[in-house]
Amino acid sequence: MGDRVENSFRLAVKNVARFGDTDVFPFPIENRIFEDRPDLIQEQLKAVHHSFDEHLSRYAPVNQSALAPVGYTGFRWATQIDPLWNAYLLSMVIELGPSIEAARLHVNRGIVHSYRFAPDAQSGALFDPAHGWRSFQAQSIEHAKQFQWVLVCDVADFYSRIYHHRLDNALLQLNSGGGIHQRIMTLLQKFSNNASYGLPVGGPASRLLSELVLNRTDRLLVSDGLCFCRFADDYHIFAKTEEDAYRALVYISEKLLVNEGLSLQKMKTRIMSSREFLASSELEDEDAEQADSASLLRLSLQFDPYSPNAVEDYEILRSEIARFDINGLLTKELRKSRVHGPTTRKIIQAIKFLPSLQKRDAVLSMLRSLDSLAPVFGAVMLAIREAFSDLDDQTKEEVGLVLGGLIKSDSHLSKIDLNIAYALRVIALRRSDELEAILAQLYRSSTSEVIRRDILLIMAKWLASYWISDRKSYFHSMGVWERRAFIVSHYLLGDEGRHWRNHVKDELTPFELVVRDWASQNVAGRSIAELPL
Repeated sequence: MGDRVENSFRLAVKNVARFGDTDVFPFPIENRIFEDRPDLIQEQLKAVHHSFDEHLSRYAPVNQSALAPVGYTGFRWATQIDPLWNAYLLSMVIELGPSIEAARLHVNRGIVHSYRFAPDAQSGALFDPAHGWRSFQAQSIEHAKQFQWVLVCDVADFYSRIYHHRLDNALLQLNSGGGIHQRIMTLLQKFSNNASYGLPVGGPASRLLSELVLNRTDRLLVSDGLCFCRFADDYHIFAKTEEDAYRALVYISEKLLVNEGLSLQKMKTRIMSSREFLASSELEDEDAEQADSASLLRLSLQFDPYSPNAVEDYEILRSEIARFDINGLLTKELRKSRVHGPTTRKIIQAIKFLPSLQKRDAVLSMLRSLDSLAPVFGAVMLAIREAFSDLDDQTKEEVGLVLGGLIKSDSHLSKIDLNIAYALRVIALRRSDELEAILAQLYRSSTSEVIRRDILLIMAKWLASYWISDRKSYFHSMGVWERRAFIVSHYLLGDEGRHWRNHVKDELTPFELVVRDWASQNVAGRSIAELPL
């Protein structure tokens, strides 16, 4: 095996360990293994690479899918890929990354701002941080100042509607060799349950592949002389007259539909004057009432805890956040009939930089307005989880009561499995008899393997040995995600667990053996109550 492929394995594992496998689902326990034992994962990836067809046949990926909220009443179908296969897919896409980037419109042209492949072996990052949503907005503003009209549009259900044969053709044109592109397409078909369309939402592999799909449309727009900017599936096209803007709308609609089988979102497609566009831009000056929200949106809250200057960077961000009345901005959003998604997310992200008392006030405000915050429920749970250690006991108890009540009352928010998955990560932080009973009932009633997996881990973390012991006899009927969680959890059982482990050792898959070996060193060797989730 060449050094290049091994480097791709190494980078894929580091990327997953540092940044996660998806921005839609909570991170699975396997990501901890990627972080603690990258050597074991890389050996597994080598084995998959050497005998791809055999591994695919014997240990086929089992992915988790769920509805992800989009706004108050919309949803999209999201998929979390089986962790090892996710890392393998990412490795193969990294292998093609330089060729994909070379095929795209050059970054210096300032047209395409999304996911420019510029891997960093040290940090595990894959994309150039200098190009993204902010550069897309900044370039759009510059163009809008030179044109009179702007067409704003994005592709409807983009990831779920990408046709595999069109992506296959685009990959073939890279002339990559080595069978890599065939393996990518084989995996994508597996992940989509043998359908001929759709990419998993939320991971860097899908992001880079999707850029290759849109590259043909980008080049057509350039060849037709259109001035435009794109970030992912968002287009801004600039025109001198309203008629030209409408002509551009017809042109891009036709090319996307005929060539890629894609269509534009009707509700989000607008032709507006450049003045109107500039007034609505996140990066332009706002009126006094909106100035604080606009300034916060402009502020980057990216923080790398692994940076050699992490302490200094954190203090700088804290001082920046101190300029804003975060709780006041949150209250202003919650008074609206519908919160503004990007603004509310930014406010929620800023909570972790607040002093303890202000964190408590923000957490209580969010807990009492969960219905209003439904479109950003996952972000709310992440913020509460990060703030939890700074909360007083009374507030921690209220967090448990509110979230437990959501599940027990069968709230409409709890009908969405992803909401429950994020809520469980917060519930795990503070045990109570009532919550333990609620989770036991939820385990029995839920069909989501993501939820059942996390309940297994939480019960182990809460030292509920009676419950984990009872689950032991159901191991063979568990799904693969649950099985791995039980392999971690069973270390709570001491000698009973050791006897069970010896009994099933010949039945475990290679990846399950990796999970077992990691758990024996990182869970059994310390209090299982510190089990990371």
